[in-house]
Amino acid sequence: MLLLCPMLTLEQYFCGMAATAYVVTSLIIAAVRWFHMCRPFDRNPDYYYPGRKVCAAVCLCAVLVIPYILFPDNKAAWLIAKTYFLPLELFFIGIMLFSYFGSVMHWRKWIRPAFFLGLSSVLFIMSGPVIFVLIRGVVSKSTVGYGIIYVLGALMTAFCFFAITMILRWAKEADDSDYSNPSDFPVIFAHKVVCMTLITIGSCWLAVVSDDPIALGVLNVALSMISLALLVFALHPQRHRSLEEGAETQPLKSLSMIRQKSIARAIKRVMEEEEAFLDPHLTIQDVARRVGSSRTYVASVLSNEFGGFFVYVNTLRLDYSFKYMETHPQATMSEVVSESGFGSRQTYYTVRLKLQK
Repeated sequence: MLLLCPMLTLEQYFCGMAATAYVVTSLIIAAVRWFHMCRPFDRNPDYYYPGRKVCAAVCLCAVLVIPYILFPDNKAAWLIAKTYFLPLELFFIGIMLFSYFGSVMHWRKWIRPAFFLGLSSVLFIMSGPVIFVLIRGVVSKSTVGYGIIYVLGALMTAFCFFAITMILRWAKEADDSDYSNPSDFPVIFAHKVVCMTLITIGSCWLAVVSDDPIALGVLNVALSMISLALLVFALHPQRHRSLEEGAETQPLKSLSMIRQKSIARAIKRVMEEEEAFLDPHLTIQDVARRVGSSRTYVASVLSNEFGGFFVYVNTLRLDYSFKYMETHPQATMSEVVSESGFGSRQTYYTVRLKLQK
């Protein structure tokens, strides 16, 4: 960089070095994501490391910033840097969010809109020079270029917020171990990623709108740190929550054996005879209310006598689904899932995979 631009100011030197740190960090992350997986999780990379290849590919795109590293005093290179860190960076973030959490939820509907959004963005960026030629003399080149950047930035921001909304909805559905329909969703990791994404969105807009190279340099450093933090979080798989994580169970020393058996019989009556398991929103608290005992005692009896709330309820649901398919051979899978008490097809397949190993 110094050889290509020997007359750099201190400000330009800082910006170039900050951009270099960002690119080097991104390339390191790409290499780690592509080549490294912890054992024994490397036996099932699609499950434990969803979106791994997409993350690596996106990180490689940081090489687009190299012109700015080589020529930090060049206006064209500056425009390239702004284009990358507002519309493109946000687009890449949205892609990574969906590739990871969308894979966890087996939700693929994001792929087609993302493809058309990316294609239209490329065409929109390429239209800048054409617009300038057609209306040359009316507006400056920078006005056209910045206008395109801001319009695309708004679109990509909306794309990111859509991804965040979906992630928070999935996390809310899964973030209660009392529920009988939890998904294998990394709730804590999702909240960390959402927070970092919001910080990144705000930082990108602030750096680009300020039109200040120093602000962009600070953004480069911040993005490098955030990316490294996410890499550390993701090195150990965030998947496979315990089936009974967070359940309040305790020894039943305070209950007599007679009382334990009584609660167990009441649970079996409620669950099997009254078919409470067909309620997709069934919770331990619901069972405790119908049994007429405290939630703590019911949770403990479920754990000691029935293998746990999740296992017991969903085993009954699976058995019911098999019987339903036998008696209703024309039923669709969606109907079977709904009639058996599962919250969704994705939950049904997740439960079936876990309980039939």
